Amino acid sequence: SATVSSILNGSRSNTRVSPETRERVASIAKDLGYRPNAIARALVQRSTNIVGFYFGYGHLEPHDPFHAEVLTGLQNGCGETQRDLIIHYSFYRRGLDEVYRELVGGKIDGLIALAAPSDPLIRRLIDARLPVVAMTDAIQGMPSVIADDAHGSRLIADHLHEKGHRAIFYRTCPGESDSAGRRYAAFEARAEELGMKVYPATTTDWKGSLGEAELDLMRRRRELGITAAVCWGDPSANALLSHCLREGVSVPDELAIAGFNGIEPPVEPARRLTTVRASWSRVAQRAVELLVEVIEGRAVELRTVLPTEFQPGDTT
Repeated sequence: SATVSSILNGSRSNTRVSPETRERVASIAKDLGYRPNAIARALVQRSTNIVGFYFGYGHLEPHDPFHAEVLTGLQNGCGETQRDLIIHYSFYRRGLDEVYRELVGGKIDGLIALAAPSDPLIRRLIDARLPVVAMTDAIQGMPSVIADDAHGSRLIADHLHEKGHRAIFYRTCPGESDSAGRRYAAFEARAEELGMKVYPATTTDWKGSLGEAELDLMRRRRELGITAAVCWGDPSANALLSHCLREGVSVPDELAIAGFNGIEPPVEPARRLTTVRASWSRVAQRAVELLVEVIEGRAVELRTVLPTEFQPGDTT
């Protein structure tokens, strides 16, 4: 009956039901091994208690320290807010429209997005009714949780200036990244204020392989007066460290090296990298918390900025 259905699915009903009746129905259902249909319950309650995660930079790799931190934060956030998590992939889909329909089709209550601002799916989602919160890379017009990349980069510039460096090789991100872009812009601006010259060059891949322009700067570093290198991320810095080791370049005596992220490696590294610590797990966790607030109809700030911390090492 409608009364039994209302009790089992937790839906609202105009029919008054006594506590005794509710208890009796629940007891019989338990004896019969009944479990409410999740889809039916979602339709009635207009909520699935599931949030999605969209990663716009290819495959998530659990062994990647940054990816692992993000996944940890998402799980912590979902645990705190009592939500389930779906990681969205689109291996078998062919078009943007199909992926978009999948996301807004009612399977999830809201979405965490880690993607470039120009991602075509993100542009579609801005105007959708689905609650979406961006993380790491800020999206215009969308609530976003980011690390204070700019502050961290200014701290690196100050540190290198205090060490006497005046010409800096800056390894920029190989793809479009709002977070990495903020780091470079802040570093360049602070370097100019301090009278330091910056020589930027883009890495060839996300793992930090050196491209021809970078190799040329390394070969000409004495001619240009370059005594330090700043890398958009720690993997890029570690790749440069390995290159210096192979080429006999002493770090930090001949070239100081600084990174960004500060994620603790699983084993003790041979060198302690000078870097900036950004807690990506906390960024991800806060993004989930903020998304739940949006889902529940609460007003939130468009930009949430979490602090970063300078971590000096033995590479500068």
